[in-house]
Amino acid sequence: MPVSKKAKKPKVSSADTKGPRVSSGIPGLDRRIGGGFIRGSVNLLSGGAGTGKTIFALQFLQDGIQKGELGLFISMEEDLSELKEDAKSFGWDFDRYEQQGKVKFMYFYPYDLSDFQSQLISEITKTGATRVVIDSTSVFGMALEDEYEVRKQLYAFASQLKRLKCTTILTSEIVGEPSLSASSSLSRFGVEEFVSDSVITLYYAGLGGENDRALRIIKMRRTNQDKGVIPFKIGTKGIEVLSKEKNYK
Repeated sequence: MPVSKKAKKPKVSSADTKGPRVSSGIPGLDRRIGGGFIRGSVNLLSGGAGTGKTIFALQFLQDGIQKGELGLFISMEEDLSELKEDAKSFGWDFDRYEQQGKVKFMYFYPYDLSDFQSQLISEITKTGATRVVIDSTSVFGMALEDEYEVRKQLYAFASQLKRLKCTTILTSEIVGEPSLSASSSLSRFGVEEFVSDSVITLYYAGLGGENDRALRIIKMRRTNQDKGVIPFKIGTKGIEVLSKEKNYK
């Protein structure tokens, strides 16, 4: 369902870019993005299959829990029990955190989203979550009838999340072989990046060397972020941005 190149970019009110920052939970990343994500912002995390998007998102919630911030994880594609079991391999026991009321995991059937926005608002209000993950907008958009509905719905819940002052990560899968070029596709529908305050793309595609992964910080509003390709690794404690940079083109 490609989005027309002539489609107008949705205008979404920006987060408070002058306010405090929220740590990403990814060692080595915050110093490259002005101290962390802008509090109350919506942030797009995109990449091909297996690049680490869900791990990044879970690590963001784990970091919040350690800092006393409540979290909400909305899944539209993965089995929640398997997701939380996989997280334990990094030492993150979300079952225990959920029992303690520190985080909530919810599954939404992607082809029945008629009440999605109101339920999302309700859950954020009830849980008091300040960190939210929606995984993923790719599945969300595929369930809608046309490109207009994709734009409309993404705009609506991104705006609402900002009004609720949640710091949010949206994940989106890039179809095909994602290129390291900054001008390559940034999301499934070409809309998500326009309703987001920041865009980070993850890659796992033959970069060479011991750590065959990299990310790009495509944009972050009012932030002097690092440009170019930044290598990272996924270890026993999750994702870590590497201090030694390589000049990929």
